[in-house]
Amino acid sequence: MAQPLRQANNTETLQEDVWIPSVCRVCSNCCGIRVHRVNGVIVKIEGDPANPHNSGKICAKGMANIMSFYDPARPRFPLVRTSSEKGPGIDPEWREISWYEALDIAAAKIQAAVQQDPRKLVILRGTGEADWVGSCVGAFAKVLNTPNFAGGPFFATHVDACYLMNGTMHVEIDLPRCRYLLLFGSQRGGVVNHDAMRAAREMADAQARGMKLVVVDPVSSPIASRATEWVPVRPGTDGALALSMLHVLVNELAIFDRKFLQAHTNAAYLVGDDGLYIRDHGSGKPLMWDESARRSLPFDESASPALEGEFQVGGRSCQPAFARLKEQLKGYVPEAMAEVTTVAAERIRRLAREFGAAAAVGATIVIDGKTLPYRPACAFCDSRGLSSHQFGMWASMNVHLLNMIVGALDVPGGSLSTNILGPGEQPRVEESEDGLVVATPADVRSYPARRPRPPETVNLREMLPLARAMGTVMMGLSMVHHPYLLPYEPEVLILNNFNMMMSGVEPALLAEALGKFAFVVFLGDKLCETAELADLFLPLLHPMERLDFPMNSMRGWINGDQWYFTMRQPLNAEPSPRKHPAEIYFELARRLGILDRFVPRVNRGLGLKEPYALESSRRYSVEEIIERHIKSSLGAEHGLEELKAKGFVARPRTLAERFPRALARLPRAHLYFEFLPEAGRELAAMAAEAGLQVDTRGFQALPCWYPCAAGEHATPDHDLFLINYKLPFHTATMTQDNPWLAELASHHPHAYKFLINRETAAKKGIVDGDEVLVETPAGAKAQGIVKLSQCIHPEVVAVASAFGHWAKARKTARGRGAHFNSLVPYRASQIDFMSGLMDACVKVKISKLRVSFSADCGTHVPAGPRHRGVAVLLPFMYDVLWI
Repeated sequence: MAQPLRQANNTETLQEDVWIPSVCRVCSNCCGIRVHRVNGVIVKIEGDPANPHNSGKICAKGMANIMSFYDPARPRFPLVRTSSEKGPGIDPEWREISWYEALDIAAAKIQAAVQQDPRKLVILRGTGEADWVGSCVGAFAKVLNTPNFAGGPFFATHVDACYLMNGTMHVEIDLPRCRYLLLFGSQRGGVVNHDAMRAAREMADAQARGMKLVVVDPVSSPIASRATEWVPVRPGTDGALALSMLHVLVNELAIFDRKFLQAHTNAAYLVGDDGLYIRDHGSGKPLMWDESARRSLPFDESASPALEGEFQVGGRSCQPAFARLKEQLKGYVPEAMAEVTTVAAERIRRLAREFGAAAAVGATIVIDGKTLPYRPACAFCDSRGLSSHQFGMWASMNVHLLNMIVGALDVPGGSLSTNILGPGEQPRVEESEDGLVVATPADVRSYPARRPRPPETVNLREMLPLARAMGTVMMGLSMVHHPYLLPYEPEVLILNNFNMMMSGVEPALLAEALGKFAFVVFLGDKLCETAELADLFLPLLHPMERLDFPMNSMRGWINGDQWYFTMRQPLNAEPSPRKHPAEIYFELARRLGILDRFVPRVNRGLGLKEPYALESSRRYSVEEIIERHIKSSLGAEHGLEELKAKGFVARPRTLAERFPRALARLPRAHLYFEFLPEAGRELAAMAAEAGLQVDTRGFQALPCWYPCAAGEHATPDHDLFLINYKLPFHTATMTQDNPWLAELASHHPHAYKFLINRETAAKKGIVDGDEVLVETPAGAKAQGIVKLSQCIHPEVVAVASAFGHWAKARKTARGRGAHFNSLVPYRASQIDFMSGLMDACVKVKISKLRVSFSADCGTHVPAGPRHRGVAVLLPFMYDVLWI
């Protein structure tokens, strides 16, 4: 076991003083780090200046991970539940057992379930796990023939929108060349979300260079406080604002990139009165009207396609999709959208005009001796934010359309589809028969839509034609409200580091869903709210004790001018009794007698080719598997020792890999979504047959906006929108128990408080420091201290992060702050049936309880003892945050 932290300064007998390169994985960003270890004790974590991902910079979370590593509450051995009672806050009365016994118990429960029906086994994963481990878990599920292998967030349809429109998980901003940036509900550059440290540096450099930054957000976030302009918008209406700007661009200013739309989108595809493409009778390909030939031609043969006009083809009247888009946008004029968004009509027009002018349609730039299109304007949205709503996919897609219209997609200065071309300029997307981009692998794509069928999985994925990763959202329907939807009763649940009780809404309902399982296994490096409902806890190695490669995924965590692949290595001086998750699944496969099928699937998932493929008859350590993975993926000249010494391998990208639509041929992007109406009709029919009511208004071929359902359930007293926002020193549900970060939050002016507009508070008789009660129409309540600010929309009350922990083991986080997700109701009417994710929108009323705390009080929960690490972290807070 590692020595206590307090011994780190004992230099009387210095036997070891080393710096070890590795990767931080407190969040998903995989920043390169250097860890200082003295006499077996980790004394410091800092950024690795050699690592191209973050260039030596790390955030407070990474610095503070030392406290998580030395947390004495982390279990060392498996725990089995002895209490017969289950529920939030109920002590499981854990009993420590051996690994041998724990794995035998788990294997027996799994075996009994799959022998009855493989679907009775459900495996759910959290976010942030190394891809190679995900491949092992997926192989385990496949071999046991359970379709119930899923994961993903409760909110945020942004990723679904990216996969549909661009074919990639994320998009980036070409900040080194961008001149005008519109952030919609995003804190990009504020040390949150993906690629945090690079984005922070590039954002600062871009603003110093003169880039104009406009932030559309109900709260003036840290990045908004440093913007050229902050646009406070009513929650859930960003998509309407984007549509209004699109109307101004195409219908009032006639600013759009004709050549880009013709060559890189389906804007010129001819559409009939029924909303379907006009197709060639022989090939079935969508047709365009070729202005030079003055006749219709298949999309891949037309050299000068029309974007506007009405034509007759085969006796049918038709228009290009772009003409239909222009007509659709006339329903979103600024005067009407000003009432919806609270953004004045003249301001909407000015923003559109500035964006269009900055895009400089037709401009070029010379890079590395080559002339490329140059569109130095970008509209950007991110996870959570505007996409955490019903119809959130459309909100995100409407923002993406701003870039598409001006040709700022995958060219210098604009929006870049993350790694759409991989190393060697190999496309990481496919092309449909209609010439449109298709995401890979198949389980992430929304297009082509799937045919709805009776559900087999707890997340009802089979019913939803587009949904990608619903996580546990649909478990409320399939396990509680409508259990008849499944033709079996799930029995065994394996949760892989997934604290669904904190990350999901209405915890009481989720606890009821978990209670339906006969046996729950939780794999995690520490106990949490969800683990307290498990029957068996299997302790994982702490991230700083693990060996994993590669850490940064091609899906969204390799950016910039280089390709780089990083390795995380154990930083503990002595072996840990805990286990690596891959080791657990290999051991379970061995006990279940499925290694002969499991190992070949692992080989395929990891791309292990001869002579590095694993053999079913052999036992392998994690080190041996990683060594083979490195050599198989990078070449025989690379190996484990090289990566232990350096931490990564890297090489430059080509110009085409950086700006693919400028130099390479890619499938066209969707501007018109011909397939959506039929998918919506099929979903409605399947849902009606199952006795479900679903909202399919979003299944339209053209961009749209609808209000979220929160207002439908509110009384006049529930007059404020409750929203959640991110803090740069906390991530998801994982860091609130870190003592250094908890104290950092206590120094923040409103981390643990309810943030409300000063004028709104005055009308309600509330002053700074008042204790208030926040109530939802469904009866959920939270109590806390108010912080007043002018930097928040007057119709909004905001609460930060994922506070409000209640798990017994989370002593530092327990009772601190409000848990936003507990206030969000679980209703079918608030599910976005395009993505299968939940609307985070809720209306609340706020009332004063009593005046009992001073205005400068950090939190209504005692801050606890000071920790020496805060002296290191406080400069970070004052440098990065607004205070």
